[in-house]
Amino acid sequence: MTFNTISHMAFTAKNCVPHFQSMMLEMACQPWHDTGPDEFAGTFGEIESFINDPVLKKLFHYSLWGQLLIDPAPPVWAEDFLVQHTLPDPILGMDYKLLMQGDWIRIPVLTAGNDTARVAWFIAGLVPRKNQGLFIPEWAKQIMDEKFRESAVTAEQMARHCSPDPTDRRFVLYPMAPDNGWLQFQDGSAALAFGLGFKSLAHKQPLSRELIATGCLDHSEKVMPVGHIDLKIQAARKNENGFKCIILPADGSPGPGHDAGDLVPVNDFAETWTMASLYSGRQDNLLFIFSRALQNPAAFISRMDSMPGEWIDRETTLVQKLLTQVFGDSVLFDQFTRKFLVMVSDFQLNRASALVRQAPENLPESSPMACLRWIAANLSLANHQGDVQTAEKWEVRGMALTDRVMELDMNLVTDFFNHALVAAHNRYKFYIELLPTLARLIEFLEKRHSMQQEFGCRVDLSLGRLYGTLVQNAAFYGSGFIQKTELLSGKARQALGENTSPEFKPEWMRQYCYLALARLDAGDMDGALSCLKIYLEVQELETVPEQLSNLTQWQISLLCRFLAKSAPEDFNALYSALVTHLPNVWQQDHPWQLACFNLARAAVLQKDQEMAKRLFEKSLDICLKSSLGPTIEVMALKPLAFMEDLIPGHVFEPRLLECETQIRQASLQLNKEHFSFLHDRSFHQGLAYVRKNHGRIFSFSYA
Repeated sequence: MTFNTISHMAFTAKNCVPHFQSMMLEMACQPWHDTGPDEFAGTFGEIESFINDPVLKKLFHYSLWGQLLIDPAPPVWAEDFLVQHTLPDPILGMDYKLLMQGDWIRIPVLTAGNDTARVAWFIAGLVPRKNQGLFIPEWAKQIMDEKFRESAVTAEQMARHCSPDPTDRRFVLYPMAPDNGWLQFQDGSAALAFGLGFKSLAHKQPLSRELIATGCLDHSEKVMPVGHIDLKIQAARKNENGFKCIILPADGSPGPGHDAGDLVPVNDFAETWTMASLYSGRQDNLLFIFSRALQNPAAFISRMDSMPGEWIDRETTLVQKLLTQVFGDSVLFDQFTRKFLVMVSDFQLNRASALVRQAPENLPESSPMACLRWIAANLSLANHQGDVQTAEKWEVRGMALTDRVMELDMNLVTDFFNHALVAAHNRYKFYIELLPTLARLIEFLEKRHSMQQEFGCRVDLSLGRLYGTLVQNAAFYGSGFIQKTELLSGKARQALGENTSPEFKPEWMRQYCYLALARLDAGDMDGALSCLKIYLEVQELETVPEQLSNLTQWQISLLCRFLAKSAPEDFNALYSALVTHLPNVWQQDHPWQLACFNLARAAVLQKDQEMAKRLFEKSLDICLKSSLGPTIEVMALKPLAFMEDLIPGHVFEPRLLECETQIRQASLQLNKEHFSFLHDRSFHQGLAYVRKNHGRIFSFSYA
């Protein structure tokens, strides 16, 4: 669409009044672009002198106010000028100062009648005023029929219902139309467009300007058919705005002769919002590519790593049908599981979870390797999500396949065992003796790795990653296993190619984090400091305060753990820097609950009680209010146990009542033997037990 300045408006007002009116109705002008207050005032006066029709003059003033409201950064003089030279209250029907505080968007609406259709423009706002229902000025109501007004109200109610409830804000709607008293807007087909507009305001999520929607809405949020659909599609395609996506009811498809390449049929408002959101901010053809990906299983597999999870969930019937076909074809199933495993490895957890929800429960017996790959990926997904019960189910299913797949692909079995060990650790279950199958596998993998090294290949990622998990398994048993931990750590770094290639650096550097934690548990402060400096890539910790903004959450968490075990006078500057930095970066996620807990312990050593209380409280909040699963929820015992002496009893007791049930229930999903102390004594006694035995209950990376 071409946007015109105030000078263009003056030219058309003088020479072509219909074009002048069209510019205002289509909002095809930027009146204060490339002009100053004096020049604007002169041109404004010229335009007024050309206009004899009072309706047209009012439309001119109204269009300027409309442009002012939707302009994200109007010049500072524009508002004062319009207040002085127009009558805002009769035009707008509401205090203009209030309107200027709101958020505003343009909404294109397809209207039809007398065998023609056009795009009409509205502006909608969400203003800071108590909700009293949708506001439409009285003059605008007079040019709408009852169905049209009702459709706008229904759309507003629907958007409000499925959005964060803006009780202290009110939706406002203005048509860009002349106040001539003629009926200009009829039927309820604008409801879908209004609903999208209102919801985008409520969510502060702009929608693409290349998108237009038409459809009626009933009170169950179903999208109903509209009349003149063929004419409306033609009008949208011909419009100068360049609409490339037309959302329309699935019920009542257009007649023959329409290329469906830009049409997106929808069944209800939720699906409409998903499709509109998907199109917004993406490449022009993304939505249509996805639509075509649903046509056959191969296309679906090729695109499934780009589909948002909520969109996959919306297309339940079709996706389930496609996945049933995939699981029934060994070639497709192999391709699917390979891509799915990569998705989980890349932390595409939302879309991976959506695929799992739609996938068949039964697996094809003719594809054991692909089955174990699918199981291992699901086990890893459940581990990432803290879903210990689901992880245990996948672990059981995978164990039944390991002997068979061992004959076909040992790396695949190795990766499965790796995820299974992590799942066990998440349940606070640790193994002194490995399963016979796993022990036999490791013995062979070590021989294979030795032969690889003779050939010059130092890296075995599967073995190295498994060693890394075995490091954790040994370290969880505490300081008595430090020698075994040290041995396994060296093997892990060797198999992961320490100092061989930058590509493997994150893999082997992570082992220094594990080793530092194990050495801290064993009281080896010098050894832990050595690992810490390697992991942070610094020569001395004195330089770290200046580099905190460049550190990962894992590096920060290890630093906090180190300070919790260190003499307070040795690292005063680092402590001060961390207590300043942490509140600016912490998130409701692992491992921030540990970073806060350990920095709180450092604060206790520093005799900084107020900071200690604040950090213990934050650790507790992350554990219990972040939906991270029982592994993290039960860690709430840590801050609770150590903050009891810092908080008055009348404050602490209510906190215990809030937390006790959630923590006890979380522990029941984990290793019951490990947390038996919670169930054979009072909660107060349980916290005392944690204080006394903290290093045994929460060892290594859970400490």
